[in-house]
Amino acid sequence: MSNQVPISRVIYGKNSFQNVVKTSFSQLIPPDNTSAPNTITEVSDFFTSYNTIFYDIPATGSVRSHLELVNRSSDYLGISYADLNNEVQNLRNENISLKQQLFTLTNPK
Repeated sequence: MSNQVPISRVIYGKNSFQNVVKTSFSQLIPPDNTSAPNTITEVSDFFTSYNTIFYDIPATGSVRSHLELVNRSSDYLGISYADLNNEVQNLRNENISLKQQLFTLTNPK
């Protein structure tokens, strides 16, 4: 009894090889309909996605952060976020000053 297995091989020429064997990597490339990320076409879709990833977005940073969204929206609205922030700080300081004056006036020594 022989343990040999007959082996045969087919040899293709340069031209016939490309006709018989697929040489591109089409299985590794996702189809066109899934290669692009989901496209947001409605405002409601944007806010649904935004709510989903809200806590994954960094709070600060010059790009891709909540602060960038605030700055871009402020620019669009024509309201400077920095100016609003300064105004709030000035009002807080004025409030502290007025409270101190009121305390001084109502609590004479």
